[in-house]
Amino acid sequence: MSSIHANMDICGRTPAFDRNIVDAVSSRLTAASGAAKSLLLAFRYRLATRRIQRFSDHRLHDIGFERDWDGSVITRQK
Repeated sequence: MSSIHANMDICGRTPAFDRNIVDAVSSRLTAASGAAKSLLLAFRYRLATRRIQRFSDHRLHDIGFERDWDGSVITRQK
């Protein structure tokens, strides 16, 4: 006999889920998903930036970037 069947024998009905708990868990999962997506995008941006660090100044200019005074790559200012 399962716990649901035992509860039905005792109470005469199935246990009800509290909607507030379900909403709280759902919102936490949504927030965690958003944080994971943000971290993944930041990681991919960092990899792409590291990849173009090796390009020459002329090639960076061709694809819309330039070197800052400290050598970091930034979007070209128009």
